[in-house]
Amino acid sequence: MHSLANSAALAAREAEPGLALLRQREPVDRTEGLLTHRSKFRVMVACMLWGATSAIGIGVPGLSRADGGGLSYPFSCSWGSLTGDFAGRDELPQSQEPPDTWYRTDAQGHYQNGGWGPRADALPAPDVPQNAGCDSAIWKRERILAVAMRYIYSPDNPLGLQYRHHHIPGWQPPTSTYAGVSGENPDTDAPQGLAAWDPGPGLDCSNFTAWVYNYGLGIKFGGDVHRQADGTAGPMGTRISADGPFEPGDVVYLHPKGNASLASHVVIYIDDAHIIDSRVSAQNRVGVQVRDRTGWYRTAVLGAWRPIG
Repeated sequence: MHSLANSAALAAREAEPGLALLRQREPVDRTEGLLTHRSKFRVMVACMLWGATSAIGIGVPGLSRADGGGLSYPFSCSWGSLTGDFAGRDELPQSQEPPDTWYRTDAQGHYQNGGWGPRADALPAPDVPQNAGCDSAIWKRERILAVAMRYIYSPDNPLGLQYRHHHIPGWQPPTSTYAGVSGENPDTDAPQGLAAWDPGPGLDCSNFTAWVYNYGLGIKFGGDVHRQADGTAGPMGTRISADGPFEPGDVVYLHPKGNASLASHVVIYIDDAHIIDSRVSAQNRVGVQVRDRTGWYRTAVLGAWRPIG
């Protein structure tokens, strides 16, 4: 078994900035004379809280309390199979629009596309690696969680995203993108002011879910929260009722407190107690974070889509 120091070194080589990987090898099992073994991975992610830092990990079938007080998630699939192509996918163009045009402004000094920047290009679907150690359906679900985790916001994660009205994470405007128009994805239960248009990288709730599926599995749907919820944004998959049951990776839609028929927010389901989403601030956490599935997150569910077949 790897020591903690060796695990930390492995994390630096294999995980994204801001992530620490702790690898555990399970004991060997013998079933009907056949020798089998399985590796489990726990991914501990440093998450920025409002004025404090805690460690949290994500996975299936559920989060458990780690020794340090944080939460850990044991992935069934090998971590290398889930993340091994990240470096290559990071080199793919995020948009068909030439980067040298991204930051052009009009006569009023406003960025293109109403302040949203370039639209996302469709990325190719990855192959499920032969060394995944799990079936393809589980790999795809855990792949979505692994991709979403890359963008958890903290000061020491260069990939971390705050809540911004952008289409792609690669667009990083140096000044406010506010063009005097309202956002197409209003999160009425978390007043945004102009924070959603601040400089720097970020994604709003539904552009985050759209990007995670595009990057992770090559499933491309649009970033409008209403069209996603209606199933008209692209290949949204199977509709799931508000009562579930939900699977890891499902995109779950919530309604405003004052209107139970209109989607205003979307999250990625982890387990019955946790989701990952992008908000200006919620539960004293900023931007993309793992949050507790309590209160409004549980009571305001409209339904979900399962893009993974």
